[in-house]
Amino acid sequence: MGEKHIREAIAEAWAEYRKAVVSGGNSQALYQEIVWPHLLQLWREAPPVHPRRVPFKASIHTLGTSPEATILAILGINPEEVYVLHTEESQRYLDRIEKETGKRTYPIKIGKSDVATIYRVVRDQLEKLPSDHVALDVTSGTKAMSAGLAAAGFFFQRFFPKVRVVYVDNEDYDVELRRPKAGTERLVILPNPHEVVGEVDGLFALELYNKGDFAGAASYFQKLVGSTGNQSYTLYAQLARGYAAWYALDFKEAASKLDGLLKRLEENPWLQHPLARHYARLERQATLLRAARELLEKGDLDNRLGVAAVAATMLELAQRARRRDEPTLAALFAYRALELLLQERLWRQGRKAEAPQLSPTEEEALKGELSQLIQSSEPPRVREKLGLLELVAFLRVLEDPVLKAKQVKELQGLVGVLQSRNQSLLIHGLLVPTEKQVEQVQQLGRELLKALQEEGAPSLELEALPLERL
Repeated sequence: MGEKHIREAIAEAWAEYRKAVVSGGNSQALYQEIVWPHLLQLWREAPPVHPRRVPFKASIHTLGTSPEATILAILGINPEEVYVLHTEESQRYLDRIEKETGKRTYPIKIGKSDVATIYRVVRDQLEKLPSDHVALDVTSGTKAMSAGLAAAGFFFQRFFPKVRVVYVDNEDYDVELRRPKAGTERLVILPNPHEVVGEVDGLFALELYNKGDFAGAASYFQKLVGSTGNQSYTLYAQLARGYAAWYALDFKEAASKLDGLLKRLEENPWLQHPLARHYARLERQATLLRAARELLEKGDLDNRLGVAAVAATMLELAQRARRRDEPTLAALFAYRALELLLQERLWRQGRKAEAPQLSPTEEEALKGELSQLIQSSEPPRVREKLGLLELVAFLRVLEDPVLKAKQVKELQGLVGVLQSRNQSLLIHGLLVPTEKQVEQVQQLGRELLKALQEEGAPSLELEALPLERL
């Protein structure tokens, strides 16, 4: 029998059923006898699904005390695997569901308000089927069960984009009979809000951005362009990509992104863009990044702004690594920042760490300074290329105002830290630096950076532009 004839049969059955109930007949018994067989036939042969049928691998259903909606949902979804979340009271309907759908079900018993189990079940099934379509049917069950399953579905869509929340809806409800008019039911597959509602992706973008995950934020900002058609999100994406490159120490790419953003903010369509209010700050950061890029390209230590920018960035990265409890990575950034700052100070004296060209007098003075610092009676050997400890000592010999002003005892506490540099994991050795060692290196680096700024480098604005709303 075709769909048209089945619907005609449903309409006739409904009229007969309505008349019988109004005359005092048993509503539930008459529905099962007169209407349900025709409705079941329709959903078996031509289930009405909106917007269209999807090849679902599995479905998860909450089951209440009226199994008909769950049966229709299973027929509309037509999954390969069916999981039914039922209570003690609704367990008795499981055999009927299997019989009328022709599907084997996997029952899972839960409490009426046991949303925690619902979350676990959904997560477990999605992890087993990460690339498959999975339907979560919220039509039946207690309010807590349906709400819990819907909440799980909308949350997990962030990580499993093929999961869908579905329910059996109706276009006409008979108030007198307190039942949907037969034949007007349809299975509704709700769209993924992460794909169609820009506000949701906007919230995720802001969350990632404010956590410092700029690459992740840029991805969401770009998705917003496609889902909303609003090109203004491309400017946020460009800003986020610029910061992502900056904190990956890719100063060339970071400068390019911020320069490009500034140019776009000067164009007529974007003069009123929210980021335009921060143009001056973005321009200062772009200037900083250009200086860092030039330092790395040319190696010119006269570029004090570039030195300050690179060193400050590495000190900031060291601090972030410490907060993440990554001491080895923190030490790597801190040592490199300190080394750059010491090399810049030596450069001012017309010397290079890799070729200091020591006079005999300077060599003897350096040995004496090193003996004091390492508290050794034997004259230490001076290498051709100065390491961190030798740099500190030689700058004191050269009367560097910052290092010369430090007490010998204070510097003696740094000796072990500087000498262990080459034994640190990720540098040359296998040792993991301690928290105290990293802090000592950072502290000296911060002091030298502050002095560099006071001696000519402008203030540094390393913090990402705050975004509270879009």
